Amino acid sequence: MRWRWKDEDKVIEIGRNFCIAPPWFETDKIKISLVEGSSFGTGIHETTVSCMEIAEDIDFKDKRVLDVGIGSGILSIAALKLGAREAVGFDIEKTAIEECIENGRLNGVLGGLSCFVSDSPSPIKGSFDVVFANIFDDIILAMSAEIDRLTKRGGLLVLSGVLPEENFTLKKRFTQMGYTLLRNRFLNEYTTLLFKKGD
Repeated sequence: MRWRWKDEDKVIEIGRNFCIAPPWFETDKIKISLVEGSSFGTGIHETTVSCMEIAEDIDFKDKRVLDVGIGSGILSIAALKLGAREAVGFDIEKTAIEECIENGRLNGVLGGLSCFVSDSPSPIKGSFDVVFANIFDDIILAMSAEIDRLTKRGGLLVLSGVLPEENFTLKKRFTQMGYTLLRNRFLNEYTTLLFKKGD
């Protein structure tokens, strides 16, 4: 198992509390280590960074988290390290799920992490306190009804990977479904939205 970047001293600080670093790197921050792989979610991309920065302000204690398009598992791992009870995620790529499992093990959170291969959240039952969907906006729109089904009343929904020109469309769709927009961040290429579902 090798560190994900060729530069083994590479450390990425995210927000106030997180850092992406090799397993042997010592820090007072919440450290996430990632195995070498190709799945999305290395902590470099602006959408991942923005989701993690928003996560810092969420109370995850004993919460149940859904990760739509889990990729490397970085957002689920972050949530578990912030106190979430369980994180469930899926991805269309088998390699992503394999990496996610390895990353969960590497970070000591595999017991709370469940992930599987799927192109839809339809097999998932129950509801979740926090839902992440860091994927393309057209996929979010196509899955909006399923995402709504799985978001608990009063729960939080973090959407990213949304192009600026589609931001209003996403905002309108979820507002019409009873969500309140709490944050709307415009990044360099994408946007990230934080919603709360009506009680």
